[in-house]
Amino acid sequence: MGIKVLDCTLRDGAYVVNSLFGKETIKDIITSLHSAGIDIIECGWLKDCSYNKDSVFYNTPEDLKNLSSDFALMFDYGKYNINKLNKTCSSIIIRIAFHKNNLDEISFATEQIKTKGYKVFLQPSYITEYSEKEIENLCKRADFINADAVYIVDSSGSMYPEDLARIIPVFNENVSKNIEIGFHSHNNIQLSFGLAIQFINTLKTRNIIVDSSLCGLGRGAGNIKTELLAEYLNKSEKHYDTIIIQKCIDKNILPLYKKYNWEYTPQLGLKGIKGLHPNEEL
Repeated sequence: MGIKVLDCTLRDGAYVVNSLFGKETIKDIITSLHSAGIDIIECGWLKDCSYNKDSVFYNTPEDLKNLSSDFALMFDYGKYNINKLNKTCSSIIIRIAFHKNNLDEISFATEQIKTKGYKVFLQPSYITEYSEKEIENLCKRADFINADAVYIVDSSGSMYPEDLARIIPVFNENVSKNIEIGFHSHNNIQLSFGLAIQFINTLKTRNIIVDSSLCGLGRGAGNIKTELLAEYLNKSEKHYDTIIIQKCIDKNILPLYKKYNWEYTPQLGLKGIKGLHPNEEL
């Protein structure tokens, strides 16, 4: 059993920079994360759009063929035509973000995508709004459709330790051991890193995934920080090269840090407490 780190800098960070990292920055971040030993690199979004080399919005996974071999991409259900996905022999991960009323449609989409050779991770938005029974149904459906991973997603950054303590046992009891359990958190109430440690320590007997980003780059007050998570995991079984990670931050992320804001504000904290999307009005 073990843990993987999925770095979502380029995907969640797209909210901050309007997807336009620049082609050299995109390439350098992917190369650096790979060299540092990060397990999964999420390179951006699948969108119904024309491909721009400076953007992390991709029309098909083939747009990335010159940048990375195995990687992850996400799409919002209902906002991307999955018929554009060609068959693949690579270990490419497709992450499907969806709301709980779309679970039946997601089941069909997962079957279509897996038939083409991709791995599929289920990303149910706003898991804190699910009842225990709804979480149980989600987990059983993930088993039934043979998803490769199913996630606990704190979309609004509103989760407290007691929320996670309520949710984890339902996942653990209803998700088969051959399916990985993931955790994706937003840091609006400044608990993301602590919640990640709680998640890791509670599910030591499972194969799990934790999402993070360089300097926490992401929507709202950002995500779990890759550099901190890597250092924490290096205390036990992992051997991530945090010097390479830090050099990548210095070169590619600190210039963005000076230009954009993805840190805590009282307004974001209050939105998190109220369970609101970062873009919603108070």
